[in-house]
Amino acid sequence: MNEEAIRLLKHEGQIHALAHAWLLLAAQLEVQGLSEPEPLERSLLATNWQGAPFEPHAHTTMLYLIDQMAEARDRRQSRDRYQSTGLDE
Repeated sequence: MNEEAIRLLKHEGQIHALAHAWLLLAAQLEVQGLSEPEPLERSLLATNWQGAPFEPHAHTTMLYLIDQMAEARDRRQSRDRYQSTGLDE
């Protein structure tokens, strides 16, 4: 593997780690009632950042993060519902 490929893999790993840490932080804020999902999602879907348009790959990543947050929220709600009622639905 050449040096450029190794560098790209390193950066990819760092980005994945940051996304994972960000999702954990967002989930903790939501669970503690310090953040509401809708305003955060609207902010992530803004088409620009301080007047500069988002790069298309960045927008795709924002959509991915929103989907991940929604899936985690659904899982937490299902878990809580199961724990309180014993029912999956």
